[in-house]
Amino acid sequence: MIFHYLIVSSSILTFQGMKQFLLGVFILLSGCSSPPSSPVDAGISSDLPQGHESDYTVWTFLEKYPSEKLVLETLGLPDSVWIDEKMEFKMLYYFLPELQDYNSIEINLKTGKTAGFEWD
Repeated sequence: MIFHYLIVSSSILTFQGMKQFLLGVFILLSGCSSPPSSPVDAGISSDLPQGHESDYTVWTFLEKYPSEKLVLETLGLPDSVWIDEKMEFKMLYYFLPELQDYNSIEINLKTGKTAGFEWD
């Protein structure tokens, strides 16, 4: 009788462990999804033409040291954003596929204005 109880209880424990394992796998797989097939449109339209021919237009726009809000409205969302370790500047990086390079805009966090830029 005790032997039978040990066999039944071990199979129940195995069954409970299997349920927990399957639940974990289900949660893991349901939480993963493939990335969107097309870029997400943030709804911000750009007044500047796209492409390599507009680099001078972008450069003259940035030369006026606009605010971060105006930069985002004009150029759209950056591909990458970094803040320096002293929490003084924010770097906005825009990737140009035709050059396979990043252009950067430096924003002063205290004033919210463009502090510098590198636009090729």
